Amino acid sequence: MSAQRLCVVLAGGAGERMGGGKPQRLLNGRPLGEHALRLAAGFADHLALSVRDAGQAAGLPPALLLFDPDGVEGPLAGVAAALDHAAGLGVKHVLTIPCDAPRLPTDLYCRLEAALDLAPQVLAAFPSDGHRDHPACGLWRPQARQSLTAYLAHGGRSLKGLLREIGACRVSWSAEASGSFVNLNTPADLARCDDTADRQCSAA
Repeated sequence: MSAQRLCVVLAGGAGERMGGGKPQRLLNGRPLGEHALRLAAGFADHLALSVRDAGQAAGLPPALLLFDPDGVEGPLAGVAAALDHAAGLGVKHVLTIPCDAPRLPTDLYCRLEAALDLAPQVLAAFPSDGHRDHPACGLWRPQARQSLTAYLAHGGRSLKGLLREIGACRVSWSAEASGSFVNLNTPADLARCDDTADRQCSAA
């Protein structure tokens, strides 16, 4: 595995539909944050988890924590923290993944990286599964931090809007892969994904 790979889990959201504390919610007996870090370890050798405050990551390794910058809302805050961390490490790219998507495809990093390698002027790439885009699962060049700063300065607040602004690459997965990108937003979603009950995660 390349030493130039970094994956940052985005875990700073309030998780209101889950009742709060999403990174600590259990799936198969382990917190979602732990599942996400295990996924991240399969993508990269540098790992981090971006949170709004330390309480969101109770029980997870404190050495891996990044803190979302003040004054930035939503997932853009986690992306900003990830890009700042990437610049400090000197890595080529940083992959961001949400903490509530435990079934991401194993080729996520490689396929997004291949798209960026073919378009050296493009600052980011993200997946689409034939049904919808998944902007939180983005592969970014650290230089995108300047574009993010400018986007925020002009009132931008949407992660999708930023990706449009910088002309990010959309990388297509087959429609059959849509279940791999499912987000767990409610307790019912967690129940559907509980492998201990011999069920599989679905996009329902």
